[in-house]
Amino acid sequence: MPDSIIDIRRLKKYYPVKGGVFQRHIADVKAVDDVDLQIHRGECLGLVGESGCGKTTLGKTILRLHESTTGRIYYNQTQEKIEEIEGMLNSSNGGKEKARRMLRETDITKMDREHMHELRKKIQIVFQDPSNSLNPRMLVKKIVAEPLIIHKTVEARHLDEKVLELLERVGLAKTHMMRYPHEFSGGQRQRIAIARALATNPEFILMDEPTSALDVSVQSQILNLLKQLQDEMNLTYLFVTHHLLVVKYISNRIAVMYLGKIVELCNTPDLFKRPLHPYTKALLSAIPIPDPFTKKDRIILSGDVPNPLNPPPGCRFHPRCPYAEDICRREIPQFEDVGEGHMIACHRWREI
Repeated sequence: MPDSIIDIRRLKKYYPVKGGVFQRHIADVKAVDDVDLQIHRGECLGLVGESGCGKTTLGKTILRLHESTTGRIYYNQTQEKIEEIEGMLNSSNGGKEKARRMLRETDITKMDREHMHELRKKIQIVFQDPSNSLNPRMLVKKIVAEPLIIHKTVEARHLDEKVLELLERVGLAKTHMMRYPHEFSGGQRQRIAIARALATNPEFILMDEPTSALDVSVQSQILNLLKQLQDEMNLTYLFVTHHLLVVKYISNRIAVMYLGKIVELCNTPDLFKRPLHPYTKALLSAIPIPDPFTKKDRIILSGDVPNPLNPPPGCRFHPRCPYAEDICRREIPQFEDVGEGHMIACHRWREI
């Protein structure tokens, strides 16, 4: 089986801005801009960054809840096949048409309705706020059974049995089946949402800040449940969050995002021990220490996050970076491997 379950190549998601009397296209909000990323099978990849940096947009574009502007998202393909397709797309000897036919079966952004319907069984999402993601007019039994009915994975006579199995897997009981979402606490509602995501036996789940709306004590219960389910079902997670200590606990690798671009990617222990990008260092310095007598040097970034409607030229971070030089203002840094799988997009990381 391929090592990478998701392989993203030069993905962009722009939102058009229209103006004038005739509502013409005048600009684009560059929410995700030229992202390359691989998600390995069986891992939990954390995606962190400030609010508005494009984390959730990237995740939803991977699941094709948002249509991409350009780029490719390969699902469950070997590197050999991906490189073959990429080579044909870049060739000038007539292989592009064959490559386009292959993309309809391998690239999430190009799949037709039939292929996407089958793929929906394998890719799922757990939303941030279970109060909004669960239908308040439906019983829990119906909510969890809905994906089973849509994909016809269980016979009608075994439906209640399967729903009960899913609820018990996430720590709920038979007595919860005939209740409505408003009758549960926030943690219990998130367990229902997780049970629904597990209904089709998926391989990949996008966790869109699944603990941010919960109390701290409940957060730990949900995180332990997610880790347990990952081990039991060999799941792959993309865990979107702005909470660095949460992502430190659950993730194998962490990708740091800033204004639509990935700026650093490495194993979780390496990121906390040896961050290289100045933006990552600033994020880590903001983690509070639960000791009033311990002083910590906080890195305060100057200015505000630039407008994604008109991002700065060169490195996106250079207006706030204390180490910026002329090259940072002129050229976009390449996302390069600096050793042991540590990827970074910064011109001056060796000097910082």
